[in-house]
Amino acid sequence: MKVPALAHATRLGWRYRSIRRDKPGIDYDPDTNIFYEPFTDALRRLNPGKPVDDGRARSLIRRISVMLAAEDLGRSFLAAVRSGLDGYRLVDFDDVDRNDFTVVTELTYANGDDEFRPDITFLINGMPLCFMEVKRIGNRNGILAERDRMRVRFRNPAFRRFANITQIMAFSNNEPYDDSDREPVQGSFYATAAYGGVRLNRFREEEHGGDGPLASLGPRNDETERTILRDNNLISQWRTPEWEGSVAPENPANAIIASLFSHDRLMFLLRYGLCYKEYTNDDGIRVIEKHIMRYPQFFASQAVRRMLDAGTRQGVIWHTQGSGKTELAFLLARYLRDYYQHRGRILHTFFIVDRIDLANQAADEFTARGAQVLRADSRDAFVKLLREPSAWAMGRSDTDVAAAAKIAVVNIQKFNEDATALQTEYGLDTQRLFFIDEAHRDYKPGKSFLSALVNADRDAVRIALTGTPLIRQKNGADTKQVFGDYIHTYFYDRSIADGYTLRLLREDVRPRFKVRMKEIMETLREVDKLVKTSAVCEHPRFVEPLTEYIVDDLMQSRIALGRECDNIGAMVVARTSRQARNIFAALQRYDTDVSSALVLYDEGSKEDQRDAQLRFKRGEIDILVVYKMLLTGFDAPRLKKMYLCQPLEAHNLLQALTRVNRPYKNMDHGFVVDFVDIAKQFDKANHDYLRELNDEFGDDASRYASMFDDPKAIAADLDDIKTTLWPYSTTNMLAFTKEMAAIEDEDELHRIRKALERYKELRNLASLYGHDELGDHFDIGMFQSLLNEVNLRIDRINRKKALAAGRLSTGALNILLENLEFSFERRDTQELVVADRLRTAIRNTGGSFRNNRDNHDPQFVNLMDKLGDKLRRANMEEITTGEITDLISELEKLKRQMDELNRRNDLIAGKYDGDEKYMRIHKAMMRDADTPVDSDRRLADILTAMKRSIDLMVESNTAALDQPAAFKRGLGPKVIGAFRENGATCSPTVVATTIDRLYNEYSDERKNHLG
Repeated sequence: MKVPALAHATRLGWRYRSIRRDKPGIDYDPDTNIFYEPFTDALRRLNPGKPVDDGRARSLIRRISVMLAAEDLGRSFLAAVRSGLDGYRLVDFDDVDRNDFTVVTELTYANGDDEFRPDITFLINGMPLCFMEVKRIGNRNGILAERDRMRVRFRNPAFRRFANITQIMAFSNNEPYDDSDREPVQGSFYATAAYGGVRLNRFREEEHGGDGPLASLGPRNDETERTILRDNNLISQWRTPEWEGSVAPENPANAIIASLFSHDRLMFLLRYGLCYKEYTNDDGIRVIEKHIMRYPQFFASQAVRRMLDAGTRQGVIWHTQGSGKTELAFLLARYLRDYYQHRGRILHTFFIVDRIDLANQAADEFTARGAQVLRADSRDAFVKLLREPSAWAMGRSDTDVAAAAKIAVVNIQKFNEDATALQTEYGLDTQRLFFIDEAHRDYKPGKSFLSALVNADRDAVRIALTGTPLIRQKNGADTKQVFGDYIHTYFYDRSIADGYTLRLLREDVRPRFKVRMKEIMETLREVDKLVKTSAVCEHPRFVEPLTEYIVDDLMQSRIALGRECDNIGAMVVARTSRQARNIFAALQRYDTDVSSALVLYDEGSKEDQRDAQLRFKRGEIDILVVYKMLLTGFDAPRLKKMYLCQPLEAHNLLQALTRVNRPYKNMDHGFVVDFVDIAKQFDKANHDYLRELNDEFGDDASRYASMFDDPKAIAADLDDIKTTLWPYSTTNMLAFTKEMAAIEDEDELHRIRKALERYKELRNLASLYGHDELGDHFDIGMFQSLLNEVNLRIDRINRKKALAAGRLSTGALNILLENLEFSFERRDTQELVVADRLRTAIRNTGGSFRNNRDNHDPQFVNLMDKLGDKLRRANMEEITTGEITDLISELEKLKRQMDELNRRNDLIAGKYDGDEKYMRIHKAMMRDADTPVDSDRRLADILTAMKRSIDLMVESNTAALDQPAAFKRGLGPKVIGAFRENGATCSPTVVATTIDRLYNEYSDERKNHLG
């Protein structure tokens, strides 16, 4: 799909450049891959009146190279792209058409022996700011493999400069998204650079009339398409049905190019859609992350611009919890600062919250992203920011002017009632922007802070942010009625499909516990004469078994989820403040097993409460016990179990539930243990929001679904699990290992693995759906060991298949490289170190073999046989460290030999403009006993003449390749003529053999390069 994607990019205004003859150090800087000529031309064009010559341009490139060597994920470089370097503009963001947009293919990113070549690189003014990898349709592991390769590459210091210069990466296997896949297996994705885990995002277009990226799509240009095909030696594809289908704009690979790399979109993303977040992680290590706008954030930004252009000054952004509303506010603050600056106005941005913990959290998030944060925790401080422009002056200046933003975080909790007295002067050169966070709060019309705010500054822009707007309220208190129409919506079903949030599993409590608690409640009512339900639930005799259940369930859940997730945290949402205190007291008896903290509005100082939240996020606290606290705005990814003891309704219920929906490691769900039967209330709330969406969007809202997994699907899954696992000894590790070792059917092993992984998530629901026997048959404590054994067996079968043939194939080599496991006599530190060295040697050597482009070369076949022998030795069940050391040396020798063969192949292919078809034909003819020439040079002259005439013939009639006899007849005169023109005589046998080779190469190319 690479070549059609290149052609599609040219329709969006990108210029295709052939780099076959470009040389590092001459045409581009090998340290940065910045191309000298377009970079220099852009400097002259964008900096009129400034001295620009080759020396100045190369001096700036050297400055950039030094910047890119820093371990800052390209932060200083991106600042230079946005704001200039040494007084020189590198990119014109205001007049997009003044920039040079060039696309190239197979540009080598190299540092010593380390290198990779993206399928497509996007150059802006000669700078490689973006690249794309495209895979064949049906390559379901291709995207994951690319993601994992990028993790490894950009973690490698050798690629530091390339990681830092790369702003946007795209990956596609040209298939539609499969929303049932949590992993990015199928579809088109985008990301920004990272030194470790690369986070892939989906991009889904929205309908906005003619504003979509395809509105700027130019017509197809035959000469451009032929040029690209010729340069990639694929002219046999011209005008084939496969080609015509592959260049269609609606194809997913082409669609994401339009979505991300249409000029205006790309300029917006580079200027406003990238930011850095710097913070201290759970281990106390300072971390810097680079974030890129999610597509709902992008479309919300565009919707805000349209709203302001239309003269509207307020509205609601309804984005579900976990979708990044705080970061959206930060990104919008930067964008709207420039929006108003172009109109001669200075933007003052306020972020309004009504709780101190939310104010602290917002301030932390903005500061982590580089914003300059002012705090207004009192009425006087807020009024000062409204009245005095000098109050916005801050000492710190950011080197990245485009990244810097000033945001005042305002906590109105303490001065809400007194807000009616607010009055402020309004400067003609000032524009105020108010973000009202958590706009599902009780902001009533009339006498309130909001009303005072409107009266104080009627020209301010007010953007309300909420994941659960108030709807169908009395007295006109709906969020939309208070704050205006919806600017943009993003509901939780789409967030779940996009992988930003998790689906939830509602867990009913175990039947035996229900019976026990019912008996306790009846006793407390009859014996202790407790009438109120709250009094019953607060009683120690009720609280103690409840606490015991919670602790036991959390411990069992950690075991079930495996080692990677054995530190998940929990929140107990108490029915009353007294019950919360009693649960916390009961938890103290488990202090050796679990740690806990009590978070109440009247318990401890604000600093104590904040410290408890931070310690929970760091994993130092297991259980938070709360009442009317932390149910909104509290984001902690490790919070994965909620024990709900308080009945909640409407938006309060949805807000609480989404505390456990943040992605965390490899988990598929967040869990809600339901002590109060929320099903009816949830269904009602969900139905109300669906009606609201239907009122807004009509039939389009029919796609919205519940945030909970479907109980029927869960029951069906449990049935399948029981059927799959029942024949095996899942409670006896030794027996299970023997049973797995006896299985040769890989499909059966995959079924067992899938059942184990699914049961990990669903085991607490087994009894609820009538599968109590699973708990008796299945020892959840052994889950990880069982899963490991299945994975080992699958790996062994794969290696066995790969090595079974007498001769190793390239396909088998790929399998072996993906399934590297070794068994040793001992397992000590030295052994583990040498095992890592062996894995590295095998991967590096295998990589050199995979770079080969002539699988029929006898030398390659011989080297592949030798590699097969080495890998069979590495696959032995018992192998000593001494044997491994010898094996590593032998593998490194094979790698050197393969690298040399690849180098010679590249030299020969270079004589044919990189056309590997003619490299293979050339080598085969030189190996023939009756070769018609006495030197490689003379043969290259002959084959070059053939290539020119045959490419023209194919270009004029590619369909001829579907008629072998006719095509070969057409080849005859061209082959004979090329020999004669170069003074070579050849026999009829040589002519016939050459014709067959030419046809086979062109035919294989036509069949195998698109799809």
